Parts: sequence; structure tokens; C-alpha cells
Amino acid sequence: MSDLSDSADRADPVHPFAAYEEHSLVRAARELQPAIRECAEEIEAGGTIPAHLIEALTERGLFRLNIPAGSHGEQAHPLLVFHVMEALAHADASLAWVVMISTEVSLLASYLPNSILSQMIGGEEPGGPSCRIVGSSRVMTTAQADVAGYRLSGRLNFVSGVEHATHIVATFVDFEDRVRFALLPQRAGRVIETWDAMGLRGTGSHDWELEDAFVQQAHTWAALEPACADGPQWRVPDRSLVAWIANAGHAIGTAQGALDDLAVWSGESTTGDTAALREREPFRLEYARAQADVSAARALVQEAWTRAWPLVERGDVDAESLGRCRLANVHAVHACVDAVERLFRAGGTKAARRSWTLERRWRDLQTARQHGAALEWNFDAGVRPLLGMPPRRVR
Repeated sequence: MSDLSDSADRADPVHPFAAYEEHSLVRAARELQPAIRECAEEIEAGGTIPAHLIEALTERGLFRLNIPAGSHGEQAHPLLVFHVMEALAHADASLAWVVMISTEVSLLASYLPNSILSQMIGGEEPGGPSCRIVGSSRVMTTAQADVAGYRLSGRLNFVSGVEHATHIVATFVDFEDRVRFALLPQRAGRVIETWDAMGLRGTGSHDWELEDAFVQQAHTWAALEPACADGPQWRVPDRSLVAWIANAGHAIGTAQGALDDLAVWSGESTTGDTAALREREPFRLEYARAQADVSAARALVQEAWTRAWPLVERGDVDAESLGRCRLANVHAVHACVDAVERLFRAGGTKAARRSWTLERRWRDLQTARQHGAALEWNFDAGVRPLLGMPPRRVR
């Protein structure tokens, strides 16, 4: 489990989030930022993350944030996950997305017993598990009976990071008409290159196809079974709530990266005009509003989760507090999309140039908003407990 002792002693009591913002795992993500930025164009053009960056992320434990402590993972606090994603996305949104999806799917894989999960991912290897778990919760495979388990066939789509994955979570319906999940090695199927999108182009979100692939019964679990992992992450009734704080961190890091880059470029004059952007009051006003919106979204995530998580840790799940967390998560994505849209409009002719990263970050955030974490039903699910209504049933 991630130890906050290396940063908690230095935490400013007036700034209660410092223990997470300055944790060693977040510092490790920040230390990689120069190397990630150096490869940003290669990531965009090649549609994948360079192998040396994947290895660097793996060695620093950034692919095992939501692996339970019982399987030798980090079992990180949600705000720690948030700040890791924020730091990585500040450098490159595609790379951060690959880590984000792996982190979210790892929560799902942790419904397996610790002993089985640890054995599958090499939990007792020196340095901890070097797994990279990706996959999908959409039912995309069919099952045939086997003496010791199932044989799965089908094709998963939008499997971000599949090229670099060690394990894949696939979803199927068993013979009692129950949705089940299976954890398989990546080599059990084959990657089919299909990813061609306007944004997040470097995520390699290709298809993964299974053909009569055997999976042991012990490596599967029913969707409605309780998690085997021991920790507050798996006691929250809706697992997507904990997973999707990572989407909020990804959006905020991407948007803040756009703001910081644009602050540097604003000293340049635009095409056909000698006046630099920063000398124009309309631009300054739009920039100010964008920065305020991104900062406010970040603060809302921190406040909501800081208030809610101690209740979860005590086993006192409070629907209203969790509803505020869901609102904070989804609001962060929408606020960041809108902020970068505002910057793009205010940036003039050069905003569309690839020599600036603004157009890429705009495309990345537009694509990120299509994820389930940003869909409108999240607003409804978050506000219902605040209005005294029964919770909305979510996946």
C-alpha cells in the first residue's frame, strides 16, 4: 500500500491536500514529464507510447496504483491517483490515458482473490508486480463450456494500451445468464489495429480478438460478486465512482498543460498582426476565465474527495458525499473541455497550428469527453442524493 509517511510530515496543515500532491508516486510522474514531452510528437504521429516510456512508468509503479496491497500493489488513495494522472496528462494526454485506463481496469481485476491475482501478475517479484492490465466492461465475448472453465471468443474494441498490456479483462455472459469478467494474458488474443481518431491518437486503442481462448474458472468472477480485495476502494457501492476520479485528473492535467503552454506562447504575435496575444485584453479575459474554471474544478475534486473518503474508510458510506464526488468528477471533464475550447477560440490563427500544442490538447479533450465518465447521466446520478431522491442505478 502507498505510504504517505514520506510526505505527510511535510504537509502544510493549511493545505490538507499536500500529502497527496507531493507523494513519491506523484513526484515520480513529474520527474518523467521532460522525457514524455520530448516524445509527444512521436506519440501523436506513431499512435503508440514508446517502449522506453512504458518501461519507465512500469518501473515506478504507475501501472499498479489500484492493485490491492494484498497483491503487492499500491492500493492508492483516490486523490493520489488523481494527482498522478494530472501530472502525466500535463505532459501528454495520450500517455496519461493509457495509464488511466490501466488503473481503472485494475480496480475491476481486484475482484479476484488476492492469491490468484498476485500469482497471475507476478506480485511477489522483486520490486512488485510489473503488470499492465487493460480491458473493457462491455460484453463483447461469448463463452463455451469447458471442463475447468470457459472458452471465449469475441472482439473487444477501444482497448487503450492493448499493445503494451500484460493482461486483459474481458466480459461475457455465463450459462446462468450472469455477466462475468475474465482476466487473461494479453497473448491469449491478438491485437487488430483499428484506432484512428481525432484525439488521443497515441493511446493505441485498438481491438483485441479472442478465438476459442481457454480461461480457468478461478480466473473469472461474476459482476455482482463482492470484491475479494480488502480496502475502501472496493467498499464503495459503485466502482465507477472511484475509477473515474482518474478521468478528472486526466482532464485537469491536460487543460492546465494547455494553459501553461499558452502562457509562454502568448508573447508571440499572431499572423498578420504585430500585437502579441497577451497584449490583448479580450485574450487576457478569456485566459483568466479558463484558468479560474480549471483551478475551481481541481479544488472541487480535492474538497469533495477529502470530505467523503474518511467516511468510506470508516465504512460509513454516505450517499450525499459520494454524490458530490461524482459531480466533481464529471464537472472536471466538462469544465476543462470548455476552458480549452475558450482558449482555442481566443488564440487566433496560431491556435490551429501544430507548432503549438493547443490544437492537440483541444482534440484530446474532445475525445476524452466521449468516455463514460463524462456522460450526462453522471450529473443526474450525482445530484439525486442531494435532492433526497433514491440513487440512480449505475454500472
